[in-house]
Amino acid sequence: MNILLIYPASDNAFSKVGFILPPLGLGYVASVLRNAGHKIKIYDFNIQSDNLNFDDFDIVGISANTSRHKMALQIARQAQKMGLKVVMGGPHVTFMDKETIMDDGIDYVVRNEGEETFLELVNAIEGEKELDDIKGISYKKNGQFKRNPDRPAIRDIDTIPLPARDLMAMDKYITMEMAKRKITSIITSRGCTLDCSFCASSFSSMGWRARRVDLVVNEIELLNNKYGFSGIAFLDDNFTMKPSRTIGISKEIIKRGLDIKWWCFSRVDTIAKNEEMIKWMSESGCRHIFMGIESVNQDVLNSYNKKYSADKARQAVEMLRDYKIETMASFIFGDIKETKNMMLETIKYAKKLNPGSAQFTILTPYPGTRLYNEIKDRLITDDWDKYDCMNPVMRLDYVSPKELKEILFYAYKSFYIRPSRIITSFLSSIRGKGVKIGKVKKLISTLRAT
Repeated sequence: MNILLIYPASDNAFSKVGFILPPLGLGYVASVLRNAGHKIKIYDFNIQSDNLNFDDFDIVGISANTSRHKMALQIARQAQKMGLKVVMGGPHVTFMDKETIMDDGIDYVVRNEGEETFLELVNAIEGEKELDDIKGISYKKNGQFKRNPDRPAIRDIDTIPLPARDLMAMDKYITMEMAKRKITSIITSRGCTLDCSFCASSFSSMGWRARRVDLVVNEIELLNNKYGFSGIAFLDDNFTMKPSRTIGISKEIIKRGLDIKWWCFSRVDTIAKNEEMIKWMSESGCRHIFMGIESVNQDVLNSYNKKYSADKARQAVEMLRDYKIETMASFIFGDIKETKNMMLETIKYAKKLNPGSAQFTILTPYPGTRLYNEIKDRLITDDWDKYDCMNPVMRLDYVSPKELKEILFYAYKSFYIRPSRIITSFLSSIRGKGVKIGKVKKLISTLRAT
């Protein structure tokens, strides 16, 4: 069959400053479908602006998180008018499947991992399999909502073919740089077992599964040799989940003599107690690590189920600095019991830590997370476009939505618009690190306008 896979755009602060990477999730699904003999096209609204044409396709598959859901529905309506079957997947519809099927009129929802489920669904649409036999889908049967049993996680993710990057306009994903190198992304593991209350990465309880070290580095070589990328962004929910494996990947990069620079996601507590891992990461080209520091207040950290102290964050940042790795630090405002003074203390703490860059966001309860289930009665909007971590979407005890937006704006302005940071931003192009002043201006301008 002819299948069109679509990735909607998200008009948020991150995309405005160039944080756009290939939709690897769709890439994996595309590879599996193509290997089974289907004709596949990938369309990413983040980088493509030509008219979307539904002619000659039988099925449209749309991947969307919460903030992309409204645009995903708009695309789905167009496809259905053309007589196509519409399949939607992603974390949002995994947990909002009934609403998506019954209220929004989507034909099928693929829950959790999509590779095996989507392929079986296509076979059913072709008449080669019964819908009742497909685990992991939701749909309407005789006018009634039907949710089939969950599909078990793919235990050996090395069996999944590499994402079909040849179906993506890879030459257009060049808006991100690190150490003066163009960056592209790679995923070396799936899942996270650490259960932060707000995180949409660990909600599926599918466990942590990792690819073999040699296959990971083979993919890095492919990206370097075929596509010319010498900057790598490891998009694993937690790249350092198993420190010995992280060391193994680092050593293999060094062994093969690969000249790359890279960044990844990690945890404060993992970094603070694994100096040997940091040493090997640095030697293999790691230049940035994204860590969720979140707050200076221990009660807030406990509420997020973070299991570490603000003092551990300081240790981690200092250790990375010793090994010439910059910290990309995340801070979150908007815990239900958080006061304005507590938020201002976190901003003060962020400036004192002075990480390489800081991301400030508003606590956002995504469907499927423990946080969402706990605070559903506090939601002040069901406009999913607002669920972008830049807008207040729930009622707090001590801070109004207007005050929360003002604090977010103040956080970015206070952190970046000060003499030392302005100088760092102006020198970022020369130093090959830090946040460029132009991107800082864009982000602050976006916050002021929203």
